[in-house]
Amino acid sequence: MPKKKVAQNIAHNLSYIAAWYFFSTALSIYNKNLMGKDNWNFNLPLFVSSIHAGLHFVITACLMHFWPDKFDARRSGKGGRLTIHSYVTQVVPCAIAAALEICMANASLMYITLSFYTMIKSSTPIWVLVFAFFFRLEKPRMSLILIIGVIVIGVVLTVAGEAQFDMTGFILVLMASVMSGLRWSMTQMLLQKDTLGMDNPIATLYYISPIMFVLMSILSLVIEDPFVEFAQSAFFSSFQAGMTTLMMAGGGGFLAFAMTVAEFKLIKNTGTVTLSVAGISKEIVIISLSMLIFGDRLTFVNLLGLLVSISGIMAYNYDKIRKLQHGSLGSGDYEILSQHSRHHKGDNTD
Repeated sequence: MPKKKVAQNIAHNLSYIAAWYFFSTALSIYNKNLMGKDNWNFNLPLFVSSIHAGLHFVITACLMHFWPDKFDARRSGKGGRLTIHSYVTQVVPCAIAAALEICMANASLMYITLSFYTMIKSSTPIWVLVFAFFFRLEKPRMSLILIIGVIVIGVVLTVAGEAQFDMTGFILVLMASVMSGLRWSMTQMLLQKDTLGMDNPIATLYYISPIMFVLMSILSLVIEDPFVEFAQSAFFSSFQAGMTTLMMAGGGGFLAFAMTVAEFKLIKNTGTVTLSVAGISKEIVIISLSMLIFGDRLTFVNLLGLLVSISGIMAYNYDKIRKLQHGSLGSGDYEILSQHSRHHKGDNTD
């Protein structure tokens, strides 16, 4: 691969990573302020998640309708056909995994600090690899396994010194990490299949967000019973208070939309393992901000774990850049990049 092409690919991916970092970090801080017991304490995380999913469908539906040439492969004549069988067997499972991840992640913020949430969520690379191997998106490489092992050790160390441990919050965020790994792998498979007409983030989100909205709404009605909250809570004591609350709850939906689009673009261009490892450094940024904004405190063991994780991130990035420069594109991360270059040179969504 020519050096100029390598530089362009790296520049594109760094821009996606930067956008993902910004919107994801902003969303984490926003949600903690909204749902944290020591902050606004709006204890309807499933209801909030359903609002976000509904907003995503409305936004993507508008984009698909007004700019079909750019986002809708079927209407633009680029091909792609989504059958009922494909929708049920491929899109629905991805949407369910995404909905469960978001619901459990948001709910965990009611019980644990943002820094502890972030450190446990950093275990996602383990589950990404497990599902990537299972779905044959990645071929096991010893160097990759060793690098991920270093990151895992770093995550374990950061957790070992947690002083404000809560079992409910821990289980919720751990299960969210598992669902995240499954969701990323399924999303990668959807974005790779041009025959489904879902080769861009807007189209993918358009098809999965209705399922997410329905599932999240059902979970909210069964678990949270929001109508009781509407009748009793000060958040809905008047029409003005209710509208303010809904606007606050929905505001994060726009951050979540921008974050998801950047995330999907990164998955399509590089693969799930790159996203998961790049996410570790994003988590470090969030931990640092949580210390500054919410007063979270880290022990020496926590800090040691962060340093170990950073070492793993640097090793992985070096390994990826070295392979790109030598043109050794393989399965998973590198194969996706190669396919994208060959088949989507006319894609103007970049």
